[in-house]
Amino acid sequence: MNIRKLRHALGLAQHLTFSRASVDVNLSQPALSRSIQSIEAELGVALFDRHPNGVSLTPYGKVFAERARRIVMEATELQRDLALMQHGEFGELSIGLGATPAILLTGPLMDHFLREAPQVRVSIKRGRRDTLLRRLLEEHVDLFIGDIAQLEDHADLQLTRLPRWPSGFFCTPDHPLAGRDAVTRDELLQHRLGSIELSPWALSDLCEYFECSFDASISFRSDDFRDVEAAASVGGMVVFGNAAAFRDALRRGTLVELPLDPPFRREARLGLVTLAARTLSPAAMRAKALAESVFADCAATALGAAPR
Repeated sequence: MNIRKLRHALGLAQHLTFSRASVDVNLSQPALSRSIQSIEAELGVALFDRHPNGVSLTPYGKVFAERARRIVMEATELQRDLALMQHGEFGELSIGLGATPAILLTGPLMDHFLREAPQVRVSIKRGRRDTLLRRLLEEHVDLFIGDIAQLEDHADLQLTRLPRWPSGFFCTPDHPLAGRDAVTRDELLQHRLGSIELSPWALSDLCEYFECSFDASISFRSDDFRDVEAAASVGGMVVFGNAAAFRDALRRGTLVELPLDPPFRREARLGLVTLAARTLSPAAMRAKALAESVFADCAATALGAAPR
């Protein structure tokens, strides 16, 4: 039995039909069927029960699939570690970025790798935390930077917490709430609200502060902070986010932060996430160091300027 055949069986275990699995493993259906039969003959047990519309795993197949995934992952790690020793700074780096990291890190990452490591091929994937987590577990990204709330119990993940700063509510200077010494929770909720897509943890935190279902109060949401900024500047909304993500608009004076009463002291829990057993490439270590530096600068600026 070899790794290639293990991948064939795992493909069928995932899709449970020869038609979809054959596309996934890049084999014809007859060739995939022969490969599965070869594995079953070698093991002396049936891994799959065949049905008119597909297959299902036998009890033997379930045990096989669990162990085979570990073997394939270890084989992939072996090949990857050897490649790192051979190529050093060469290779590819795929990074997942949540909403705040995307607005803060895309530019610095592009600038750094174009200047310092132009031989590294960098791919940036944006998305919500659950999407990025799935891509990491499926090894479609090397790491992601985003919301790490409620990820501490994942034994297969390595978390690196990044510096934090308070979140807040923002609007244009001509908004009816702008310029006031304090804005109450009830006053804020009377206006249309916009936000990035929020994790269940963040929504729970906001519901606790507002003592109501904050999710039902949001009129507009997006995965991109640029859309949220436009909702404030063009749509006249009050938007939820953080000063670092809106830093350019705050410098220009096109957005201002609202002083809430009682003070809003919530912080996003952002961090860098990798697979626990994964040896980071030199390129990934560069990205990690850059993220820590950028977030530290943003935290220092935000906390230094915060009137709290």
